[in-house]
This record gives sequence, C-alpha cells and structure tokens, in this order.
Amino acid sequence: MGAGKSTIGRRLAKKLGWKFMDLDDEIERREKRTIAEIFSKDGEPHFRNLERLCLKDVSASSKTVIALGGGAFIDPENRAIAEKTGLTVWLKASFSQLAGRVKIDGTRPNFADKAKAEQLYQTRQPSYALAKLHVSTDEGTPDSAADEIIGEVGKL
Repeated sequence: MGAGKSTIGRRLAKKLGWKFMDLDDEIERREKRTIAEIFSKDGEPHFRNLERLCLKDVSASSKTVIALGGGAFIDPENRAIAEKTGLTVWLKASFSQLAGRVKIDGTRPNFADKAKAEQLYQTRQPSYALAKLHVSTDEGTPDSAADEIIGEVGKL
C-alpha cells in the first residue's frame, strides 16, 4: 500500500497503449462490496481465495498491466500465476515513504496501526524481492518509474 501500484500502473499502461486493471478494484466490482467488508464479514482466507480466482481470470488478458493488492504476491500460487503470465515488478518503497503516503487509521484491513503496518511491511519484503524487476519509488515521479520499467523491460 502506497508504493504506487495503481498510479504507476495506470501511467505504464497508458505509455504502452495497454489496459490497466487493479486486482482489488476488480474483486470489489465482482463482489459488489469493499475489500474491508469482505475481510470483516468473511475473513482474510476467503478474500485470498477470491483474489486467487480473480487473478487467474484477469491474467489471461493480453496487453494488460495488472496491479496486485499488497498481499497477493505473498501467496506462492498467485506468484506462480503472475510469473507465468507476465513480468513481475516490485515497486520498492521505504516504510517511512509508505507511512507518509497511506493513512494508518484502520480504513485498510492490514494497515490499522503503525506498528502492525511496519511488521507487515517487514514480513512481506522477502516475497516482494522475488519479483523479476525491482523499481524504487522513494524518489522520482510516477512517470519516471513507468519509464524505468519500460526501459528495463527492453533489456530483458
């Protein structure tokens, strides 16, 4: 949360002439309720199952930039789907940057307080590091990050 997945993803898709899809938004559209409501009513395991099913569906789309939710890439099955169907990119940001960009006020299910958020950040780092491409978002603009991704893709 706060690394720039949606913002940079939209810019990247526009520059490539592709579609953009935010996985969390797609889940909310399909379920007709918010992620917070899904977590609250049905729990995180149910949400993660919905997330996996939705990722399987949307990853079949060609020429689409897909922004995964913060926990999606942690799941080995989701990671395998993402790696099989596209290039995985970690938008790497320091916790201090993320905390400055995202309200830590309980409106996001796994970002209820600063200590919990920082612990979540630390535990997710090793999984995020498995992404094929790493792009820092602490400095620069969304456009410069999108340009960096395009430049790196050309080298692969």
